[in-house]
Amino acid sequence: MNRPTPVLLRGYGCECHTSRPANGDATTLLGSVDVDTALQAVRWIRVAVRTLSPALNSEAFEEAWQWLSEDHHDALQALVQGEPVALTLQQGSTTIQWTARPVQFLKLTPRRSVNSPTGTQEYTGPRPEA
Repeated sequence: MNRPTPVLLRGYGCECHTSRPANGDATTLLGSVDVDTALQAVRWIRVAVRTLSPALNSEAFEEAWQWLSEDHHDALQALVQGEPVALTLQQGSTTIQWTARPVQFLKLTPRRSVNSPTGTQEYTGPRPEA
């Protein structure tokens, strides 16, 4: 007998928002991603912070570097234990916040891989050799 496919899938929802008091504290969603594991969620935040870090002022850079080198371990543990996490940096008058939280996805259609751009499943050309 075949087991039914689960309707709910566990995963993690990740987002990056900015806000500026000059804009009336309105937040802007800069990016989001749904991933399968806590490690993928923390990795998404780490890549974004590493990419942005050269443009940060010294205080925000220090906070970012602390999170990248040490505090991301605590974030990973929190996610594994079912707790949401956030990293907030202040760059001048702009607040930048990355969040990750455990979620349940309703399985409606197959999800594409996080790192695969649209159309990669249809590509049938030669694969690079390892």
